[in-house]
Amino acid sequence: MKKFYYLVRMTFLEKMAYTKAVWFNTIGTLVSIFSYYFLWKIVFMGENELVGFTMGEMITYVILSKVLSSQFAGGINMQFAEWVYEGTIGTELLRPVTLFYTLFARRSGEFAYFILWKGIPVSFISFFILRGVGPAGAGEFLLFLISVLLALVILFYVEFMVGLASFYTLSMFGMAFTKTAVLSILSGGVVPLALFPEGVARVFGLLPFAGMVSVPLNIFLGKYRLEECMGYMGLQIFWCIIMGALAHLLYHMVIRKVIVQGG
Repeated sequence: MKKFYYLVRMTFLEKMAYTKAVWFNTIGTLVSIFSYYFLWKIVFMGENELVGFTMGEMITYVILSKVLSSQFAGGINMQFAEWVYEGTIGTELLRPVTLFYTLFARRSGEFAYFILWKGIPVSFISFFILRGVGPAGAGEFLLFLISVLLALVILFYVEFMVGLASFYTLSMFGMAFTKTAVLSILSGGVVPLALFPEGVARVFGLLPFAGMVSVPLNIFLGKYRLEECMGYMGLQIFWCIIMGALAHLLYHMVIRKVIVQGG
């Protein structure tokens, strides 16, 4: 546990060195939130409710979805790729902890920094100005927090598998851009999944990506009954296990090939 804490703290302090970049990123997220706010204000003109969302609920959805989905850019796939391209991946593999352990600790440190320096400030400013609605209740808020942590685990495994592609590509930027675009759409980070055709929305809702944005926010807004919350969070746990198993399988396949080729 001490090693994990050390890696989390080290990553947090590394991020502190780039505070100015974070503020620029924060401004970009705020601009995106306000742009979507005015767009939805036009869409809701003359309407009290749209696909089960009131205007106040949609404001909240926009704020929190933009905050959560802003995590899709970057991530540990970039750190993974940097190690591969610089040739230091061998050193990382020789450490007394596994690569999964190291990268998950780093991702946790990034997330902690993100929450303190971007998530909370952006949410506070946006809610104060745009007047979104709060959580449906204390229970829903607690389940929302747990769901967000499960979302982080799913996101970590996605980023890890994307990072593995760096062994076969000369640049990670194309893969990273594709990852961000795909996750933003399939997670409900662009628009609520309920706006898609019913069949498509149902399929998207069963995929692991929905657990990154759509599920936590619908829990926050009280769109699910308690048994539905448990069901969707159970699905998140299921995908954590499946994605974790797949990531480990691909990792061992790739590393075995690297070891054989590298002697």
